[in-house]
Amino acid sequence: MDPELYEATKSGDADKFIDALEAVSELRKLALSQIFDQFTPSGNSLLHVAASSGKEDVMKLILFHFPDLVARKNFSEDTPLHVAIRDGRLNATRMLIPLRTDLDIMYWKNKDSKSPLYLAAETGHLEILQPLLEESARDEDYAVKIQDMSPVLAALKDGKSGILEEILDRLPKLLHLHVEDGKTPLHSAASHGNVGAVQLLLKMKNGMGQNILHVAAKGGKNNAVQHILSECSEPVIEKLVNLKDVDGNTPLHLASMHNHCQVMLSLVKNKTTDVKLLNNDKKTALDVALNPETWSSPVLAHAILVKAGVPEKEGGNVLLPRKSSGASNSPRAKWIKDQVDTLLLVATLVATVTFTAGFTLPGGYNAFNDRHPGTATMLHNRVFQVFIITDMLAMYSSILAAVGLLWGHSSDSNIAEDAYLLAGLQLLMALAFMTVAFCAAVTVAVSKLIWLTSVVVYMTWAYLSMCVMVLTAFIFPYSPPAKLLLFIYYRTMTNQDRRSGD
Repeated sequence: MDPELYEATKSGDADKFIDALEAVSELRKLALSQIFDQFTPSGNSLLHVAASSGKEDVMKLILFHFPDLVARKNFSEDTPLHVAIRDGRLNATRMLIPLRTDLDIMYWKNKDSKSPLYLAAETGHLEILQPLLEESARDEDYAVKIQDMSPVLAALKDGKSGILEEILDRLPKLLHLHVEDGKTPLHSAASHGNVGAVQLLLKMKNGMGQNILHVAAKGGKNNAVQHILSECSEPVIEKLVNLKDVDGNTPLHLASMHNHCQVMLSLVKNKTTDVKLLNNDKKTALDVALNPETWSSPVLAHAILVKAGVPEKEGGNVLLPRKSSGASNSPRAKWIKDQVDTLLLVATLVATVTFTAGFTLPGGYNAFNDRHPGTATMLHNRVFQVFIITDMLAMYSSILAAVGLLWGHSSDSNIAEDAYLLAGLQLLMALAFMTVAFCAAVTVAVSKLIWLTSVVVYMTWAYLSMCVMVLTAFIFPYSPPAKLLLFIYYRTMTNQDRRSGD
């Protein structure tokens, strides 16, 4: 870069800058574009120099003729915005922020992996940071673009509580964005021993009156929830976990509302959690979990809440509220119709199998030259008689289930649900009878071996019990056995995940 042009840029006098441009152009026979491509030994362009010096008049001239220089980087990969912020040039920063927002220069990182936003937080100049935060707040994707070098980290490292509060007030999504080594701001503040930052993070609320635990529960951030519950004192936890937002929702309400089962389990396991609190709509966490507008297969959530003693406001039927007659496109109605199709296929299959078994009897039939031709050879065997009765009951029950399930395609969602429940019971009976019929048929064939007969009977009853339990959970997902089964399964899987994580 020509020394005269460099000095004129640093001086900030627009007339001197223009004179220097004309002199360099005439002396070296260079076009303006070639002159503006010049740089210092550190790679700074003319805009870098002007921004560092805070010379607004010169910056205006440069930006008017060559606005692309705002994206030029020096050898440290600093943009002019980096330089202006580092040198504390407020007006220069304000001038550069709105330019080339399509390039998101506020999030560009230099060789030290620091963005202009991070630098502003690190330098501690609140006046310079504020316009950057205002611009970022207009961008819905700011949390994605900031990535792993959150300005929160800069504020935490230097203990700048005022800076931290300003950042999180304008950019609340950063509250749970990992700042280092997979840590949330609360994790990092605790690890740095920054007591003031920890207390600030715990006290902070967003526009909905939600504290850090509310936000973590709503977003399903179970690691953050567990960290808060484990690191804070019991009085602090009790206040956080039972605090209501402007809608009266506690963190447990929000976790239940969004079906975050791991978070719900962490919250209900905490002894300070008041599971009976009501929100402004007079609903418990169990009530909001069963809200038809947000319904999303809440069987497991229901099991966790009921096991923890969360009451239901209505205290009655745990199924979703029934709606008035007529067509329904609710998630509940769609789920019922899908289940009806599945059960109809199973009912048809059971009817076919049991019908076939009625003509292929154990032991066969008497020949035409026997005393009673065409009758079953095992007619007077007690176990054979059990086979006949249970096979018939299985077939008739499956046929009734199939007929009842045809009503499941009714346009009236209430009729469809009634048909599903009644047919489900019939199908459960059909499968149980079919299992007993099979056991009886095999027992007739092996009756000469007592030990084998005993094995067949014991296996049948064991598997029949399991079959009934699993089918009950499938057909009647809100029954107590189903909820207990799902709760045990979930706890088992959670413990396995915890061990594998360790």
